[in-house]
Amino acid sequence: MHFLALASFTVLVFTGMPLKYKDSGWAHWVVNGIGGVTTAGVLHRLAAVVTIIYFVLELGYIAWYVISRRGPLLGPDSIVPSTKDAKDIVAMFRWFFGKGPFPQFNRFTYWEKFDFWSLMAGTVIIGGTGLMMWFPLTTTRFLPGIALNVALVIHSNEALLAMGVIFIFVHLFSAHGRPGSFPVDKVIFTGSIPVDHYRLERPLEYANRVRDGSLDEVLVPAPAGGFRTFGNVVSWAVTFLAILSALALAAFIVWSLVTAL
Repeated sequence: MHFLALASFTVLVFTGMPLKYKDSGWAHWVVNGIGGVTTAGVLHRLAAVVTIIYFVLELGYIAWYVISRRGPLLGPDSIVPSTKDAKDIVAMFRWFFGKGPFPQFNRFTYWEKFDFWSLMAGTVIIGGTGLMMWFPLTTTRFLPGIALNVALVIHSNEALLAMGVIFIFVHLFSAHGRPGSFPVDKVIFTGSIPVDHYRLERPLEYANRVRDGSLDEVLVPAPAGGFRTFGNVVSWAVTFLAILSALALAAFIVWSLVTAL
C-alpha cells in the first residue's frame, strides 16, 4: 500500500500542480512532457482511482487488525494520537536546544502518526472534492452549482498543502533526511528493521517486549545479501527521485510566486 501511495501521489502532483499554476511556463513544459492536457487528465484520474483503492484497503486492514487482534485501538502500541505524543513533541524541541534528553518512543512516533492521519484526512478531503468535479452532473443534482467552485478551491489548496508536507517538509525529512534514516527508512520496503535500530529507535516498545517475553514474536531473519543489495539500490533510487521532485516542485512554486509579482 505504501508503493501504491507513493506512485499515485507522485502522479497526482505532477499532473495536478501544472493546472494550479497554468499561467507559468514550467506548467506548460510539464504538461507537454506528459503528453498534453488530455493525457494529464487521464493519468490524474487513474492515479485517483489507485488512491481510492489503497484508502479502502487501509480502512479494511485497520478494521481487520482491530477485530481479529482485539486492538490496540488505543494504548502505547496504537497509531491513534495520545497525550504522550504532545509530551514527546515538547521533549523533542527541548532536545533540539540541548535542554533535555531525547524522548523515548514506543511503536509509533508522533511524526509517523501525523503522516498517517494527515494522509487519511487529506485523502478524504482531496478525494471527495475531486469526485465532485469529476462527476459534476451528479454533484449538482444534490448541491448548487457554486459547490463545484468551492470544491475546486479546496481541492487545489489542500493538494498544495499535502505536497508541501510530503515532498518538501515533514515526510521527506523524517523518511529520508533524518540522520537515523538516511538515505531512507527501509522498513517500508522490508517490513523489518535491525534489532539494534529497533532498540535505539523504539526503546519503550523494545523494553516492554523484553519484559513480557514477547520479543521473539517479532524477530525475523536478516535479509539475504542479494536482497539487501537490491534494497539498497532501490532505497537510493527512491531517495534521489524524492529529493529531485521536492527541489523541482519547490523551485517551480517559488518561480510562480516571483513571476506573479
